[in-house]
Amino acid sequence: MIFDWDDLHETNHRLDLLGQLREANPAFRCTVFAVPGCGSDSFWESLPDWVERAVHGWVHPDPYECVNWTRQDMERLLDEPVIQKHFGCGFKAPGWQISDDCYQVLLERGWWVADQHLEDGRRPPMRVYFYEDGNWHGHIQNVCRNGIEETWGELVKAVEGAEDFRFCSEAARFYPDSDDSGAGTLPFGVPGLSRSPDVS
Repeated sequence: MIFDWDDLHETNHRLDLLGQLREANPAFRCTVFAVPGCGSDSFWESLPDWVERAVHGWVHPDPYECVNWTRQDMERLLDEPVIQKHFGCGFKAPGWQISDDCYQVLLERGWWVADQHLEDGRRPPMRVYFYEDGNWHGHIQNVCRNGIEETWGELVKAVEGAEDFRFCSEAARFYPDSDDSGAGTLPFGVPGLSRSPDVS
C-alpha cells in the first residue's frame, strides 16, 4: 500500500500524526510531496527516513504554480541546492497543473512524475506514479476533504490493516508500456483507497 500527502513544509507538516501512524504500524512508510522553498535545511534534515520527500513546486502559492513553467524554470528548480541535498528524484506539480516543458525536463533528467491518467494523452513516455491505481492520496492540512486529520479514522484503519508499504518512487513505472491497457485503474471514491480528486 502506498500513502502519499501533498503540501508538507516547515510550518505545515503534521509529523505528530504521521508519527502516530508509525506507532499504529511500525512498518508504515509514506511519501510527501513537499514544498522545498518553504523549509530550512535543518527542517528537511529532521525528517525520518520512513518519510520519502518528493518535490511539489517551489513555494506553491496556488494550484497553478507550474502550469506555465518554461524549460528554464524547471531546470532552475531541479538545480536548487535544497532539492539536490534533501529530495529524491520525484515531482508532482501543485494542483496537478504541469507544463509540457516540465515533463520534458523531468524526462531528460531521469525523474519520475506523480500524475493523473487524464494526462496520458500529452505526457511523454516516462516513469509515472499514479495515485489513482489503488493508493491513498491526501493533504497534510485539511483541504479537498482528504487532509490527514479529517480522514483520520479511515486512515488509521487503512494503516493498521496494511501488510506492505512502499514509497511512490518504488511504484513509479514506465508508462505507457507495451501491455498497458488501463485495466486495474480504480474509480474515485473507493473507501480506503483512491481519495477524492483535488486541485492543490
